[in-house]
Amino acid sequence: MINLEKIHLSEDIHLSVADADDLEEIRDEEISVFDVFSSLVQHPAQIITRWNWKAALLGALLRASFYFTVYKASKESWLVTFTAMLVEFSFRFFTSGISGALVQSFRRATPAWLATAIVTISLPIFSHTIEYFTHFAQEKYFYNVFAAAENNARQKAFAVSVLFSVLSAMFNIFIMRHGVLLVGAGEESKTLWTDLKRIPLLILEFMVFLPNQMIKFIRSGQFVYSLGIFLGFGFTVGFILGVFRGKWSWAWTTALGAWAIMLTWTILVAAFYFFYNRRSRA
Repeated sequence: MINLEKIHLSEDIHLSVADADDLEEIRDEEISVFDVFSSLVQHPAQIITRWNWKAALLGALLRASFYFTVYKASKESWLVTFTAMLVEFSFRFFTSGISGALVQSFRRATPAWLATAIVTISLPIFSHTIEYFTHFAQEKYFYNVFAAAENNARQKAFAVSVLFSVLSAMFNIFIMRHGVLLVGAGEESKTLWTDLKRIPLLILEFMVFLPNQMIKFIRSGQFVYSLGIFLGFGFTVGFILGVFRGKWSWAWTTALGAWAIMLTWTILVAAFYFFYNRRSRA
């Protein structure tokens, strides 16, 4: 006679990182960043089997809309604009799915700050290397078939796309840690519509996440950690834009811009908390 209780208990056994073919098979176990890398190297097929169609669809639509906005703002023709959108959507649908699977792999990795840093730096480099050469090849070698930009719109759109990628990578790992946009994660995976309903509130939480961390470190006297977050944000943005544009001026100007935005936003968040707490005590 089949022992149902024994079968149920066997299903609850948690796999170790070494035993699991997919990181999503592991439950309630602390996973180090090294463990994630080790699992991905030993079982690379999990990136394909867990190809994140949610990230692919949303990422491709969003990036194509960026190209549409920038190309039309640059007064490119409709043919050129739709060509760029088609090229962007096509390769983004593929790369965003892979990127989504990789981000999901790091969502439970510890330390969280290191996992976030790896995702924030490595994924934009991966995706924008493909983006740069795809659009470059389109305009350089296939302009007779796919219309090329006439008003330098490609360079402008690329710069906007790179800047967005840094924030996008951070946001993706943030919401996946909250159980949103997961694929192949068992009961944790929800429908796309359920995920979309949660995203607006998570956007708000994400917008105040780094300022909150900086404020928390300042209050506890850990000024070095707060400064590290501040400097790291600007350096990451400046480095990526500087490298892909090949101009030192882009690196330091965008880094300064990122620092200005972060400083202003942190002051506004701190001011909100100050007046909110003061009003609550009144």
